[in-house]
Amino acid sequence: MSAVIKVSKSALFEMVMAAFEAYAIKHDGKDIVAIETHAQLWGKINKAHPFKCSIEHVSVDTSATQGRGSVAPNPLTLEIKKDIASVFGEGYEHIGSFHSHPYLKYLEVDNANDIRKNKYYNFSEGDHECEFGNLAINVTNKSYSVALVMTIHATEKADDRKDGIIDTNLFEFSLGNVKLWLKAQVFEHMVTSDLSEYKSDFEMYGLDYNEHSENELTLPIPIDTSLECDFLTHHDFYLKEFGRLDIDDEDAEYKNKIKAEKRWFAS
Repeated sequence: MSAVIKVSKSALFEMVMAAFEAYAIKHDGKDIVAIETHAQLWGKINKAHPFKCSIEHVSVDTSATQGRGSVAPNPLTLEIKKDIASVFGEGYEHIGSFHSHPYLKYLEVDNANDIRKNKYYNFSEGDHECEFGNLAINVTNKSYSVALVMTIHATEKADDRKDGIIDTNLFEFSLGNVKLWLKAQVFEHMVTSDLSEYKSDFEMYGLDYNEHSENELTLPIPIDTSLECDFLTHHDFYLKEFGRLDIDDEDAEYKNKIKAEKRWFAS
């Protein structure tokens, strides 16, 4: 059976807010927009197999070093946040991490189809490498880590025709002319000596098994994962009025829904 990551409406709201702000708003000291954001995920973890967790809360790592092609959280941030979460008790277990992948039209991709064709909504090699040694969750005799990535891209026009489930752990959805993809992945950390049959699974995101198996005692293996989110599954985002974002390398302009929404369902 697949591992299950359940995402609440509230957690999705917080992830969308963080990814959108990092994409559209110029941050202090930056001369560009469309940078990555990073956050920690909190909630509940089942103590039996198959692996299942429920993400209820998201805390953005405001101290992270943010760039367009990378984001690096400060390790002290998680140490502090874990102690804070322990005060709040049940339902505030640390589950994993979240970050965004921003793409600009005509700079990195021509359109949303480029993202779909090249599967830019996937985790990168660097994302996968971040899971090495990240044994966040122990369930009986197995160790896991969890990661979510949200890809964001402003298109020329609003187009929701391809919104919906792409895979069991991947959704595409729209806010106005901004396309978003949410992908979830559970990694099982396995002893390297037992992994020859998992070679293709390990290489799912581009890493070379032979290169890493020689130097690591354990490897994070992507396992079958199901993403459950009622807000996305029920298409609660569909036919909702939204503004339009015009963005380039160094700046962005946003027109709110009152000024910009011209589709047939607009009030």
